[in-house]
Amino acid sequence: MGSSYYYLAQIREYRMPKGISRFPDGGMSKETRQVFGLFRTDSLANTTQFVYQMPDVFGWPVRYSTRIDKNDSFIVFGIANVSFADSLDGIYLYNLKNHSFCRYSKSKALPSISEFNQIAYCVDNKLSVDDIDGTQLFSYILNSKPAYVDWKTDDEIYIYFSNPNSVQMLQLSTGKTINTDLRYISNYAQEKSKSQILRVIKSSNPDFKDLLKE
Repeated sequence: MGSSYYYLAQIREYRMPKGISRFPDGGMSKETRQVFGLFRTDSLANTTQFVYQMPDVFGWPVRYSTRIDKNDSFIVFGIANVSFADSLDGIYLYNLKNHSFCRYSKSKALPSISEFNQIAYCVDNKLSVDDIDGTQLFSYILNSKPAYVDWKTDDEIYIYFSNPNSVQMLQLSTGKTINTDLRYISNYAQEKSKSQILRVIKSSNPDFKDLLKE
């Protein structure tokens, strides 16, 4: 958003062993702090701000599916433990105007937000579209469970399936879905490893938009 990039990350700090704890094999580092939440990096000012701290998370990111989306007013993201029920599961909403933060829903789902502040998400094979205040506007039962959804227009939603890779499109005004020629949705791979991030940052002319590409 302009020069700002929002993302979820976990920061872990370690203390190297000292004194006798280093013997006989050099010892082991000890974790001293762990924080997880929403961050904002300004590429022009070269600064990073901790926007909101979430509860401690264990097994991130391997045990979790996450997805983040935004419009001019809100950032929405979903967190879902892929193995079992988790107190962190849910859809979260950050207001860019007044900087308020809330847990929008406890649903284990990966949301997408439209320019008109409508949030689309799937729980199993049920696709729901809610208003920003939580009012349900539409719901559809799909033939199978998708990986996630993404808005194309204010009346059209992409539905991405991962097995096999395919994309359908739902038209809200008619309630009909059609197959597309797409295999992926742009920016489908949102999780970035440390090595991927460092490769962009350490380039001679870093462009953080490279991190948003497929």
